[in-house]
Amino acid sequence: MHTLTPRLAATAIDAARHATSYDVSAFHTASAMTGTAAPGIGALVVIVVIILVMTGLARAARSLAALVSELLRVATAVTSVLLTTVIAIFLGIALLVH
Repeated sequence: MHTLTPRLAATAIDAARHATSYDVSAFHTASAMTGTAAPGIGALVVIVVIILVMTGLARAARSLAALVSELLRVATAVTSVLLTTVIAIFLGIALLVH
């Protein structure tokens, strides 16, 4: 942070100095050269939206995986109790029959 602040300040001052004293022909030449190479603002917005959607989907997938894991843990516990109950009932009936 201590090295970033002076660099940002120097860059802002240089940019302000450059913005107040530019040559119009140089500006048009530079914009003509970079106009086709740089993506438009629309493409940048689309890329940012795609990244945000993918981040949200990843977070939702992690939450869903945790939920499914908990549901499977509960299902195994219920199955274990149910199986134990069925075995106990079966043994009780077997003892009563004899």
